[in-house]
Amino acid sequence: MIQNQKSVATEYNRYPEIFKEINQIIPSPRQILSFGCSTGKECETLQELYFPNVKIIGLDINEKVITDNIKKNKYENIEYYFNLENITEKSDIIFANSVLCRWPENQGEYTFETFESTLEIIDNLLNKDGYLCIYNSKYLFSETNLFNTKYEKVNTSHKETGFVTKY
Repeated sequence: MIQNQKSVATEYNRYPEIFKEINQIIPSPRQILSFGCSTGKECETLQELYFPNVKIIGLDINEKVITDNIKKNKYENIEYYFNLENITEKSDIIFANSVLCRWPENQGEYTFETFESTLEIIDNLLNKDGYLCIYNSKYLFSETNLFNTKYEKVNTSHKETGFVTKY
């Protein structure tokens, strides 16, 4: 898998406005994927506050972080993977929050090609008519070929796109 965000920094309930709104749009998904789940705080937040009893998959390229997540996991409905080929079912919602970027920005170049290639991977993990929630990315999803050929924008009350510099 392609390396996107290198940092594993995260926090519990980091994006409450986004989670609340997505929960109102699709309150009963069958499965959710946290793409770039890092230490699993997003998975725990989703399970505890927004989508109880929904299967939540945490995926991260960092094998050590995933191994730690598996050891500390106390939730029956959360599974963690570092190899996306182990994910056998597509998700109804995919969150890619603060992962399609490099932060701090001195962590190396993050190209549009990497962004688009990663979106192709994510798209293959999403059910038809599923929801892809991208926040705090280096580039705009609406500028990609994938968006223009396969997706439509969902109007939400959340207009702010994150703090990383957009290109």
